[in-house]
Amino acid sequence: MKAGVSIVIPSWNGLDLLKRFLPSVIAAATHYSKESLAPTEIIIVDDGSSDGTASWLAEEGFLEARDSEAGSLPIASEAAPDLTSKANLATVSAPFRKLLKNETNRGFGETCNRGFEAARHALVFLLNNDVEVALDSIAPLVENFADAMAFSAHCNVYEFESGRQCGTGKLGSFSRGFIRVHRSYIALRAGRDNLANGREEWPGIEQLFSMFASGGSAMFDRKKFLDIGGFEKLLNPFYWEDVEISYRAWKRGYSVFYEPRSVVRHRVSSTLRKISRAVVRRAQQRNRLIYHWINLHDSRMMTSHIFWVILLTLTAPFRFQFGYLLAVFSALKRLPEIRRRRRQEKRLSKRSDRALFDIFRTLAERKDVFAYDNTDELRRFTDKTTTVLTRD
Repeated sequence: MKAGVSIVIPSWNGLDLLKRFLPSVIAAATHYSKESLAPTEIIIVDDGSSDGTASWLAEEGFLEARDSEAGSLPIASEAAPDLTSKANLATVSAPFRKLLKNETNRGFGETCNRGFEAARHALVFLLNNDVEVALDSIAPLVENFADAMAFSAHCNVYEFESGRQCGTGKLGSFSRGFIRVHRSYIALRAGRDNLANGREEWPGIEQLFSMFASGGSAMFDRKKFLDIGGFEKLLNPFYWEDVEISYRAWKRGYSVFYEPRSVVRHRVSSTLRKISRAVVRRAQQRNRLIYHWINLHDSRMMTSHIFWVILLTLTAPFRFQFGYLLAVFSALKRLPEIRRRRRQEKRLSKRSDRALFDIFRTLAERKDVFAYDNTDELRRFTDKTTTVLTRD
């Protein structure tokens, strides 16, 4: 019997998205329970929606829970159920449905943290409300947690509309004053015959590490997530939460994995489309700075970072990047709390920044991966590979 899984979905005015994508989540949870005989639950955390989300979920069988009830519950036992009873078998197969409601909008990080606290199982599959989950996606993610140091594992993501692969393994590095997290890679298949296949296959050679696990489709060890503090509150209301906690976990000695067998389709940024681009951009820039100021501890790298921030700030008016100035000032307002968090993370870190970047430098040099900087580069590589196989 495999581990039980809690599926947490934060949602803000996403009723139409839930109606479209939630059925795939329920189907995947039911499939995992039937195949593994492990319990599942689906927790929707409604972040102060005004579109009737809570009423619709109640009609769909989601039971409202309070924090006082959910938070006091122990982690569910993973002992094998008595399958001689048809009632017990049905209970294992059907995911329990739970609804948590925020009376006011708290933002992505706090809403997710509330879902993790309410979860009953050791593993939490965190999903955006605009993600369609393949039926067999859960079990491969769970397998990664056989590694005692696994913190999280993320899915292989395709764009919902175009079908293009858009979320694979992430490589980390440091350049021009900033941590770079968006260079990607795919795992090359074990055999040439599998290269023409539309999906990556587990190469069975070495572990597939990833710089960060996207909060839109990743599984986490609940205890480790809560033990290191959950999503950073200084990043409210949104952006960089998943990158920051992944880096923090790496520095604490844990590992983040990419699982190519777990496939989802994502309608990218469905919720953020409702918010002004300027507001989103400023939040992204501010939180990127806070992420560095808390977690970048190497003195030479930090000196480089400060130099580049000063340079970008001084030149922002000439580049008509006035939003960047607002982002810097907004981050500086939080400096006392940032310093406190920085001291805390330096004390608790077990892995240096350079040691972490060495992990990904070694990964990028492996012969069983293809590293790329953008999806066009990936598409050209895929087309070239398919052409060679066709000629052969």
